[in-house]
Amino acid sequence: MEAAVIKFVIVNGRTPRQAPLFCACCAEKLEAGYVHESGTGLKYCDLVCFGFSEKMAISAIERRSRLAS
Repeated sequence: MEAAVIKFVIVNGRTPRQAPLFCACCAEKLEAGYVHESGTGLKYCDLVCFGFSEKMAISAIERRSRLAS
């Protein structure tokens, strides 16, 4: 059995203590509650921005692999 990997943490009722204080996707100021991506340390204002950012990263990786082929 493989170990579970935590990709993100939803933080409720808190603002970040240290930079970045803005969403990595839309650049909105992070208020009381945000999504913290564990692997990169990036912070997002909500799950919509986190999901959009994930899709963009996957698209870029797929594009690069097609160009390399």
